[in-house]
Amino acid sequence: MRRFALAIALLVFSSLGHAQDSAEPSYQSDYSCGTESQLGFTFNYCIRNVDRTKTQDIIYFFHGLMGNEETWFTQKMGTGMLERKWHFRGYDPTIVTISFGEVWLLVNNNKYPLIPYFKDVIMPFLEKKVGGLGKGKRMLIGQSMGGFNAAQASLQLPNVFSKVALLCPAITTVGPFSSQQDIDAYITRTGAIPSRVKLMLSISHQVFVNQRDWDKHDPLKLLGRYRANKPEFYVSTGLQDDFGFQEGSEEFVNAGKKVGFKTQWVPVPGGHCNFDRRTAANFIMGVN
Repeated sequence: MRRFALAIALLVFSSLGHAQDSAEPSYQSDYSCGTESQLGFTFNYCIRNVDRTKTQDIIYFFHGLMGNEETWFTQKMGTGMLERKWHFRGYDPTIVTISFGEVWLLVNNNKYPLIPYFKDVIMPFLEKKVGGLGKGKRMLIGQSMGGFNAAQASLQLPNVFSKVALLCPAITTVGPFSSQQDIDAYITRTGAIPSRVKLMLSISHQVFVNQRDWDKHDPLKLLGRYRANKPEFYVSTGLQDDFGFQEGSEEFVNAGKKVGFKTQWVPVPGGHCNFDRRTAANFIMGVN
């Protein structure tokens, strides 16, 4: 069976000493995980076991770089805080996480046709396990690399998700085929750490085959091409993000507003991957 994997240099490990929250248990541990292989791909998943008579909402989560399918459940000070806030308000949605490994991008090209695979294979498989969507809402949260993946899923799969929260998303104003001059200007302008930017672009180079392929996936361009009922977007990023993601995040929100998306931009102090826990939790619940 073919497994989706990206071979990247040791730069990953030297660059990401603090990119993930420490692995501490969240407020509850009632979740189950598994591995599934279909049509030549293998993916891992976890599902939060909840009483679905209270709410049938399903929230998909895409983890960040060097994370895995259990990341949502092990970030006590990150995503774990969102769940605790929801639980306090009596809101316990079904959390569904997926992973193709520590490094992966949800794209649709000849190398990695993962977006249709996610829609046609993964989602039906996982939603059958939890009893279907029913009368619930289907929402999406992505963190860092997973924020890029969440933008892809929500903008390339019309009418699938009603709300999308992008937490310190890997959205930038430079791409894998940008000139060195543009990359240097980006680093200067955003205050990004050069090694982080090099890492980000090295990953993209292994996924996208040329500039045309990148243009088909650039979140800033996808907004203008979306023709369907528009999901709501929430974006929160640290203003000193190590990768410079604060610039692309703000531009994503502004570009979305121009073409009719309801978007919310919540910048916070700090680096990667800071985000506002309170407003992120409230956005999903639909409260102020």
